[in-house]
Amino acid sequence: MFTRNELDKLLENRKKVNLSIFLSTGVKEGNPQQGKIRFKNLIKEGANQLEKQGLRDTEIKKFTAPMEELVDYTKFWNTLDRGFAIFATEDGMFHYNMPVEFEDTVMVKDHFYIKPLFPVFQRNGQFYILAISQNDVRLLHCTRDDVSEVALEDVPKNFTDALQYDTPSPTLQHGARTGNGSAVFHGHGYGMEDEKVDIAKYFQVVSQSLYKALEDKSIPMILAAVDFLHPIFKENNKYPHLMEEGIVGNPDNKKDKELQKEGWEIIKPHLEKEEHEALDKYHQLIGSGKASHDVEEIVNGAYNQRVETLLVKENTQLWGTYDATNQKVEIHESPGEGQEELFNFASIHTFLNSGKVYILEEEKMPGNHKVAAVFRY
Repeated sequence: MFTRNELDKLLENRKKVNLSIFLSTGVKEGNPQQGKIRFKNLIKEGANQLEKQGLRDTEIKKFTAPMEELVDYTKFWNTLDRGFAIFATEDGMFHYNMPVEFEDTVMVKDHFYIKPLFPVFQRNGQFYILAISQNDVRLLHCTRDDVSEVALEDVPKNFTDALQYDTPSPTLQHGARTGNGSAVFHGHGYGMEDEKVDIAKYFQVVSQSLYKALEDKSIPMILAAVDFLHPIFKENNKYPHLMEEGIVGNPDNKKDKELQKEGWEIIKPHLEKEEHEALDKYHQLIGSGKASHDVEEIVNGAYNQRVETLLVKENTQLWGTYDATNQKVEIHESPGEGQEELFNFASIHTFLNSGKVYILEEEKMPGNHKVAAVFRY
């Protein structure tokens, strides 16, 4: 699964020659064979661009040979989603199976081309589900279409592990049993106050451990637990982006995919709301000096940490050069030596400086512009 940490790894790359390839796999159309053919053609195009950079055949093979091995690897193609992204240097490659479609693209530059990846963080939205009960602590990393369990090495596995009890407290031993025999907190009756104190301690330990374990704390988290546990967890939570709405019910009875589907229904309106709010803010601020659709102003703003929100028309490229010393942008009709894809450049700098990047359909772009931005100041 592609995460913020993976993106950071790509951005940290400092190789002088880098090959980026994006393609739609043909899975959506039920024709992965077409995906294979296009992949072969994209590899050839990548080799041609590398040759134009002055690389010899033996050097080019270091980039393309690992890709060529994937072409006829049936198991690999059987597991692909709608999109595939590959990033190669002379030392090896990274490749990612993506739940979004890409326009077929080949790029050789002194950095990786990452702009097509932003929809993965945008409408495909990443989120965590913390499924917690007396018997189990399960953290799921989810997107719209995918779910995987996060390995938690330094997080308690259950109530007993968290409080280091040999056996659960007497009140917890009287919890209800589910159909499969799992114990759950009962939340009422004898010893309720004592039980709440123990539960609060349990949640404090879990929350603190998660806070330390998770590097990217910007990903929203959804709690999955029986109903009366939700307010207790929120009172003892340390994670900064816990969603107000949660999944109610004993998570021990639900598979990962079931929880992911319920979580997506919670997170989807929030992602759509963020996009609408970004567009509304642009319309409110245009003409005030705090919003713009001027390419030079936006590229300069992104480089100088001014851009709060960047809006880019999907499947659009703009080539040129940026002189950081003189803060000058030159636009060219087609790519050439020493040129940048300026929308990729602006996206990278916006993202690295904690801004939001939205790749939008043509009909959603304000004023039918190719790029627009809201500035911090």
